[in-house]
Amino acid sequence: MWQTLASLLLAIEIHGAGECPAAADVERRLGPLLGAPTAADTSDVATIKHAADGALSISLADGAGRPLGDRRFPRAGSCENQAETVAVTLAIWEAQIHPEIALRLDRLSPEAVPAPAAPEPTVVRRAPEPAPRAAAAFSLGASVAGDWQSSAWAPAGRVELGLGPAGKRWRARFGVLGVARHTIDVEPGQASWWRAVASLGAELEVVRTPHFAAVLGAAALGGVASISGAGFAVNRTSRSVDAGGELRVRAEWRPGRVRPWVGVSLVGWARKQSLELVGTGAAATLPRLEPLAALGADIAW
Repeated sequence: MWQTLASLLLAIEIHGAGECPAAADVERRLGPLLGAPTAADTSDVATIKHAADGALSISLADGAGRPLGDRRFPRAGSCENQAETVAVTLAIWEAQIHPEIALRLDRLSPEAVPAPAAPEPTVVRRAPEPAPRAAAAFSLGASVAGDWQSSAWAPAGRVELGLGPAGKRWRARFGVLGVARHTIDVEPGQASWWRAVASLGAELEVVRTPHFAAVLGAAALGGVASISGAGFAVNRTSRSVDAGGELRVRAEWRPGRVRPWVGVSLVGWARKQSLELVGTGAAATLPRLEPLAALGADIAW
């Protein structure tokens, strides 16, 4: 009575064309081993294949056809023992894959193959799908710099945002750059100037290793130049739009998301900026080439 009820409740399909063992014999022995009616929630398919030498192989797949287990057995002493071995293997697989199944190996028949002879199941587990890779890579960085003009250094600072395709060697950069006051002597006083500009450009990793990169870059600059005089009879300040370009090279250390770097750049200005002393003909022209040395760090994600 129990075997008939278990067969009705069992929702695992067993396919096999041979008679030793037959699919019906395996199903009859499998039902009692799976115990409670919770086994009816499964929807797996077992396939039994017979070889010419009497050996057989069994495979288990889920309802979508994905493989769950596969095993080969040598020829057994009798068809009953072979059916018992196949049923035990399928029962163990089902109990591993479906935790709600209560495995009942105590219901093995007395003439069954001893437990050591039952093959250990090989269950194929599907690996989780890898997380999708980010389509873009971003970085946010800041740096301090020294700006060399008129035989003197002036401090400078830059904040910059980088954006590029993930895993590629190039990226676009947008930033803002400020250079503190430079001063030159213009008898009988002094002229001083500073600049604040925005930059838009791109850079390319010409050398890249897991922890180091050498980067070349170029950018267009646009902003404001402020010039003022001091020590003259009349001191004035003038501000005007200025534009230029920048070439730079830097070396990055990449231990993780924080990437320290050191670099140098050369800025060239398109407009001629000068200071004239009215009434005397004295004048001073601002240098149009501006070297910078910088030290900074980027945070990448």
